[in-house]
Amino acid sequence: MEDKINKISYMRLFADILIILFSFYVGSYLSQRGIEKVDRIIIITLVVAWYFSAKMSNLYDDFRTEKYVGELLLLFQNIIVQAIVAGQLYFLLNQHMYSRTFVAYYIVLLLVFLTLKSYLVKKILVYYRSKGGNTRNVVFVGFNEITESLIRQIIQSPHYGFKVLGVIAKEEVEVQGYSYLGDLDKFFKNNNGIKVDELIITTDRLDRDMLKRIFLYSESKAIRTKIVPNYVDYYQSRLQFQMFGNYPMITLRSEPLQEYHWKVVKRVFDIIFSILVFIFLFSWLFPIIALIIKLESKGPVFFKQDRWGRNGQKFKCFKFRSMRPESKDVNDKDEFQQAKKNDPRITRVGAFLRKSSIDELPQFINVLLGEMSVVGPRPHAHEHNLRTQDKVESYLVRHWVKPGITGWAQVNGFRGETKTIDEMQKRVEFDIWYIENYTFWLDIRIIFMTIYNALKGEENAY
Repeated sequence: MEDKINKISYMRLFADILIILFSFYVGSYLSQRGIEKVDRIIIITLVVAWYFSAKMSNLYDDFRTEKYVGELLLLFQNIIVQAIVAGQLYFLLNQHMYSRTFVAYYIVLLLVFLTLKSYLVKKILVYYRSKGGNTRNVVFVGFNEITESLIRQIIQSPHYGFKVLGVIAKEEVEVQGYSYLGDLDKFFKNNNGIKVDELIITTDRLDRDMLKRIFLYSESKAIRTKIVPNYVDYYQSRLQFQMFGNYPMITLRSEPLQEYHWKVVKRVFDIIFSILVFIFLFSWLFPIIALIIKLESKGPVFFKQDRWGRNGQKFKCFKFRSMRPESKDVNDKDEFQQAKKNDPRITRVGAFLRKSSIDELPQFINVLLGEMSVVGPRPHAHEHNLRTQDKVESYLVRHWVKPGITGWAQVNGFRGETKTIDEMQKRVEFDIWYIENYTFWLDIRIIFMTIYNALKGEENAY
């Protein structure tokens, strides 16, 4: 099975190299620079640069459970590397004739054909895996809620390309549609007839000696072993190891945005991105939206609401007004009212603004003021926070970073009204995952996903 997976990766690499060669020669023709002897050096260097940049960025990983946008962003990173390498090569080799025009054609051709190829390959693999091809045989060690959840995900997502062969557990368990393979001793003795690609450990009740036996057995059979942490209270956390003087210390949650250089990177990006939005979008769209809001109903253009920022500090969050001026957040029964489907408080223009997310644009003012970030956990109304913080586990952790105009929870479907505490808990879990896993490229990915979701329309946007 691994041979087949590796073959697919090599085929993808070979196809990309062909596209690089094609784009190079077509770019040379379109820029009227022609093909010269020095181009042999340049094309070899570009191919080698692609190989190593792709290897470092894991471009040819097996993106079974990843959305296409994540793979696409990795592709863009490698194309940027090609642009830098090509530009530097022509400068160092003193090949200035038509070099700028050529590099422009070369990068555009790469972008178009690699994106198209990547999309087609993704669709073909998804279809192929959904029909049973390119699959990995999985056996679970341990049976609990995590095991059941993972099996459910595999059943519901045949395009992931995983096939569950069975479950190993100390006592016999009933698993719908899957075999009980006995305990570990029985599995070690009678596994000759089963082809296993991955062994996933979901139990924390194995001692060191048993874990060692599993690792030795797996390696002797060329089986990849993975462990899902099963800590009762905080298994979803990303543990961080660091030294405190001479003593090792484990922090339950990793916080990349506590590091100064990442704070600077995020703030600089926020400022540049917000300025671009004001110049190219807000400058002409604001007068139009303001006029439409005023024509439909009396009242201010902006809606300002107290929300919680980093470390729970309150600030005034700006939005285009989408509700009637007399609307209230708390009803006569002292219940906080989230915006819901067919909410009578929302105006006709407001419904469009909310559906298209245009009502959020004024929050770029908050970003420039340093109260918000472009990407981060969405800020909730002051009253909403007060009524939710004691009901939802780890709710206040989301206030360790600046709130965002868009966020990881929103692009994964947790947007708008949260009707139950379970829905709010899921949203918080996505927010905390973002805090623990922040990278600059994750922010870019979330922005792309937000734009894509806004263009296709979202069910929960009302």
